[in-house]
Amino acid sequence: MSSEDQLRPYHAKDEAHGQEAAEAVAAVLKHAAEKDKAAHAKTAPRKQPKWMLPLGINLAVLAVYFLVFSPAWLVINPIEGPDLAAQTVDMKKAIYFQAQRVEAYKVKHGRLPNQLADAGSPTPGVEYLRQGDGYRLIGTVGAEPVVYDSSGPNTEIVAAVASIAIGG
Repeated sequence: MSSEDQLRPYHAKDEAHGQEAAEAVAAVLKHAAEKDKAAHAKTAPRKQPKWMLPLGINLAVLAVYFLVFSPAWLVINPIEGPDLAAQTVDMKKAIYFQAQRVEAYKVKHGRLPNQLADAGSPTPGVEYLRQGDGYRLIGTVGAEPVVYDSSGPNTEIVAAVASIAIGG
């Protein structure tokens, strides 16, 4: 034997007639078919534990009970609106500031505005009524009207605004 024959790898064979290639292709195709079959095989869904149904029913009944009857201990922080006195003071302040906008419009244009929106953004809940050379601003808190009349003194409204400057 020559030295070339002795140096070949141990797995090399003398002659290959295509049998090895055919076996390799067959093995690859067989492996691909197994993978494809495994991918398309559907697994059965897992059954829910037996305790889930009674638990779900009990929780649903409890939720409906809390929704309908709302026990006092369930409400953590009920939010109360401001009392009528505080709302009245706030309305007086809003009317006063709206009157200041109307007066600024009167100084700038030499006449009263036709509507409250002409003097700036109107305060919600405040009505504007022109009366000759003057006007009235009317707001309602509860059932009580709060009125600002440009022709007379408005000491209550001015006192409410003065409480802002004093810090009250």
